[in-house]
Amino acid sequence: MAYVSELSEQDNITPAAPTARLVAQRLGRTLTARFQDYIHKRECAPTQSDYEVKMASRALAAFSISYLADVDDVLAGQCVCDSSQDGGIDAICVNHAEKKIVIVQSKYNQAGNGTWTNADFLAFKHACELLQMSQYDRFDEILSNMSEDIEVGLNSIDYKILFVMTHTGKRGAANNILADMISWQRELNDAALIGSDIDNSQLPFQVHLVSAEDLTEWLQAGSNIKVDLNDVELDHYGLMSEPYQAFYGQISGDQVVDWWRAHGTKLFSKNIRNILGSTEVNESIKATAITNPELFWYFNNGVTLLVSEIEPHRRNSNRGTSRGTFKFSNASVINGAQTVSTLGEVFKNSDTQQDLIEKLRLIKVPARFIKVNDNDNTEIASLITRANNHQNRVLGRDFASQHAEQIRLARELVVEGYKYQLLRTDNQSVIMDENSIDLDEALNGLACLTLSPSVLATLKTQRGKFFDNLDGALYRQIFNPSVSGVKLINSVRHLRCIESLISSKLDSIDRYENSKRHLIVTHGNRVFSAILLNKVCNIINANDVVVPDSNSISGKLDLVIGFAEEFIESNYSNAYPARFFGNVEKVTEIIGTITNSIDWRS
Repeated sequence: MAYVSELSEQDNITPAAPTARLVAQRLGRTLTARFQDYIHKRECAPTQSDYEVKMASRALAAFSISYLADVDDVLAGQCVCDSSQDGGIDAICVNHAEKKIVIVQSKYNQAGNGTWTNADFLAFKHACELLQMSQYDRFDEILSNMSEDIEVGLNSIDYKILFVMTHTGKRGAANNILADMISWQRELNDAALIGSDIDNSQLPFQVHLVSAEDLTEWLQAGSNIKVDLNDVELDHYGLMSEPYQAFYGQISGDQVVDWWRAHGTKLFSKNIRNILGSTEVNESIKATAITNPELFWYFNNGVTLLVSEIEPHRRNSNRGTSRGTFKFSNASVINGAQTVSTLGEVFKNSDTQQDLIEKLRLIKVPARFIKVNDNDNTEIASLITRANNHQNRVLGRDFASQHAEQIRLARELVVEGYKYQLLRTDNQSVIMDENSIDLDEALNGLACLTLSPSVLATLKTQRGKFFDNLDGALYRQIFNPSVSGVKLINSVRHLRCIESLISSKLDSIDRYENSKRHLIVTHGNRVFSAILLNKVCNIINANDVVVPDSNSISGKLDLVIGFAEEFIESNYSNAYPARFFGNVEKVTEIIGTITNSIDWRS
């Protein structure tokens, strides 16, 4: 990888090779031929005199996305957003399966001997800073349309963000430019409280400077995204012929494990919207596989794969449908990534452990293989992938509605004249008035009332975890026998007041002239609410319903926001607020600073 911190002064001093021009031009032609069919042609029509140069630059961006974001060529091409309105970013890809955001600026240098200028770097850095501040209207429409996916990555502390400058020039950059790039990478990671001993590949913020030499090496290494699954045995299978061919049935657990051993996360190359890594979900899959392997088929939703070709074995016709053997080409798991990865990790060493071998033999997984040729049916492939990952599904929150603590609270709220809306619904006919409280509001109010940094950080970044395990410590820290109906009502009523005041503050802030302040108020809302609930509202030990004093809360809110801005500017000026307020250590620091800096008695 072309990490800036691994480049040296010698890289820049070394002159370009005599063949640099030829290499650069061959790279331009090769990558253009590979990616141009997937890249938009706005301001770059084939009839234009500068088409080859413009498209080569876009193709460089697509190749960088393909290689660094681990996605296929079709998607990489669709991620190119180069235009006169691109705001300084030529391509961007969010790969949720790999938990990466890759942001690219590209330049096609036909001579092959150029490097990046300081102005180039500063323009790219500024664009990336605007992106981190969610100013999507500064960029091309392709990038703007990806804002929801970008927000997921920016707001999570689990994603790596790669800032990539790629060109067909020589390796390295002038010392002052390289030093500024390294300093930028260090500042970003220091603000995220990352130690200096972390390997480059594990840094959450990475700056890459890609040259013709790197691009050539990447081409030589080739793309390993294509995954073919040979000799897949599908039990009790069926066939869908129209409108797209698909085979469905069940596969044995040992086959899934073999896939994982052979291909790892490359199995999920098209599954960019599937978010992996939910510990509670994975633990549940693991528990079933270990303790009840014979029930795995009943407890698991199974896996869905897109494939480009299906080749049934010629002997299948003689076996009926009880078992068939197939080859599935260019396969990608678009739903069920957690099932595949968890089984793969649990049983990866099963060959040497007899007890695991026996359990694996009992596991059956529901499976679907849908034939969609990406080159011809890009749109339907995208629709199938999105639908399989965004359909309504049963959540831990839904099970919570039947939990004993929730039922008790619902009864206590009735006594106070309130309705507790436990069931999740999108029905517009469900009327929520000031005397109605839903389960999500209850979680927000009671979680903020704890003033616990770990609780607040989880509420900000992974709120679903509260309902993953209803017997777990996280859920019971919020919903337990000590929480009365009155406490729930007070926390929600006061939180509503605080949120209304925060909303008014945001409306009064120009998000472009005061973007940092706007982001701090936006992402610090839970921390600010928690402080005010505990220090101003006088509801911790209240036995009766308390009416919020909006004037008192408003005055203290101004102070809280002011101290928060001052603290962040003084100590973490380069921190991105979404990550800052999702980091337990930083939340601990800022809560301590604010609570000790304000006279709460006045």
